[in-house]
Amino acid sequence: MKLQPTTAAIGALFALVCVTAQAEPTGPAFPGNEAVRIVNGKRVVEAPPLTAAAKRFVDGGGKTAPPAPGSEVFMIESAEGLMECRGVFLSSTGCLPSSLGTSKRSRFWTVKVNGSWLHCESRAPSRKCEPASAGVPGGMGTVE
Repeated sequence: MKLQPTTAAIGALFALVCVTAQAEPTGPAFPGNEAVRIVNGKRVVEAPPLTAAAKRFVDGGGKTAPPAPGSEVFMIESAEGLMECRGVFLSSTGCLPSSLGTSKRSRFWTVKVNGSWLHCESRAPSRKCEPASAGVPGGMGTVE
């Protein structure tokens, strides 16, 4: 039995739609994070801006301790990859490489979406986000 080209094309299109509909983020990245771009084949990451309080702390020589085991963290992309940070900004002392997938903890995601920096409770499409300028969100993080 020979398949009609139209029937084969419809079948292939249907299979593609099914695969796409089931697709979820496979890596640790936050879908749609505009802070991470590929420019001329290189990964370029824009760091989140410091809040006024964080800027005073950093300019004053303050050092943030790394996140404690099991504590909530802010997931922030850096040039080195995805980091778990104790605060809402990247810090050489207050951030560690991500343990996503190997340890469960409450995670907030600091990302840039539609040109604005946000703190989001999860990577899910139905996530709740707050403007980063509002400061540290209260009790939103999803355990991942």
